[in-house]
Amino acid sequence: MNDKAPPDTLTHDVASFVFRTTSNDLSPSSRESAKRALVNILGCCIGGSHHEIVETAARALIPLAGGQTCTLLGRPERVDVLTAALINALSSAAYSFDDTHSEALLHPSGAVATTLLALAERQRLTGSDFLLSMVLGIEIASRLSKAVSVPPARGDIGWSQTGIAAGVGAAAAAAKALRLTSEQIGWAIGIAATQSSGFRAAHGSMSATLIFGHAAQTGLRAAILAQHGFDGPRAPLEGKYGYLSLFSSTPHFEYLLPPLGSPFEVEALAYKPYPCGAVIHPVVNAALQWHHSQGADRSRQIREVRLHTHPSAMALGFRRHPENVLEAKVSLFHWVATALRYGRADIAEGQLQVVQDPVIAQLRDRINVLTDDAIAPESAVLHVLFDSGEEQTVCIGHCKGSVTNPMSNDDINEKFYNQALLHIPMSEAATMCQRSWRIEELEDAADIIRAAAPSSI
Repeated sequence: MNDKAPPDTLTHDVASFVFRTTSNDLSPSSRESAKRALVNILGCCIGGSHHEIVETAARALIPLAGGQTCTLLGRPERVDVLTAALINALSSAAYSFDDTHSEALLHPSGAVATTLLALAERQRLTGSDFLLSMVLGIEIASRLSKAVSVPPARGDIGWSQTGIAAGVGAAAAAAKALRLTSEQIGWAIGIAATQSSGFRAAHGSMSATLIFGHAAQTGLRAAILAQHGFDGPRAPLEGKYGYLSLFSSTPHFEYLLPPLGSPFEVEALAYKPYPCGAVIHPVVNAALQWHHSQGADRSRQIREVRLHTHPSAMALGFRRHPENVLEAKVSLFHWVATALRYGRADIAEGQLQVVQDPVIAQLRDRINVLTDDAIAPESAVLHVLFDSGEEQTVCIGHCKGSVTNPMSNDDINEKFYNQALLHIPMSEAATMCQRSWRIEELEDAADIIRAAAPSSI
């Protein structure tokens, strides 16, 4: 247990770090990692832009939107800056295909990047400043999440880490991009922190994805308010009733102490090869590996599947028979069954006709799961048993997409195009992808999003 109290200057020190950090402080690996994060999340934004969740939100919110200053990626409408941040972030998480922090159950890039994309269309922002602001936003979100949830901190898994941390990170990113003073950055952090929210009971509903949109809009709004003199609480992070004490029974505030950015947390991001909860990727990887060695016909002969995995996989993926595509996104049983049967784990395998497929439902019933804290979160063991008594085993040490077994830049590009080409032409997708990898050369970061502006869709 950490009996020490956080320093009473913690928020001030975090804000000062954001204020004084420059592009010169970014290592080559941090720059490369940030570009990977950007390309990945842009693909997710476009790929999810016509998901049922986004269509529903668009029908509800676009008629209420203000000036038509900002682009909705993959869509023809233009909206105000706050609505753009919300809907683009919503799109980024619609298929649960976004990034994941390797230690915290956090998906920071969606809220941070969409906040900056909206801001870049509102006022000029160089590509270099965009990249720096994105790195800093991810840094603050990740450090906050670690401080309340990563051992030795003890948090409640019921809180959505993206909901409680990503909005604060987005506020820090926007505040940096707006060139706010250190005091104003502290205000922005505090304003966003007071709006932190989101819990996992929302899983299986549209509200779970709204958490991402709310985080982006909250962060951007907080920075704009701070820019105009709207102040925040004096000690939003370290105070008696502040962020750390609220979201953790045993916070580890040391994650927020210097040296921040050594290395930057953007380097700890992992990218999803499968559009489902990251905690179930090891078992999906194992099921795919089994299918590729045995084939679809062999899957029809399965009597039982036994999985050994980390407890987090069942804590979030416990739904054996999801009732809709939203519940399916986080169903361990569904994704393992589809991987065993079809040898694929793409967006199509999460669609309703697959969720309702009786063959998949029967296979889901044959899956049993044993959890063990001794199994690493990126590992899993799969046993397939047959009526003949034969048993086959697949062991995954580090699943595809984990920090130890990362997706390559080529993998991320392929993932980007597979999603982007669902809704924009190849020429626009290629321009966006190329500009993202060269973002530091851009005089205007909005050139990235203009590649898929409504006039060209």
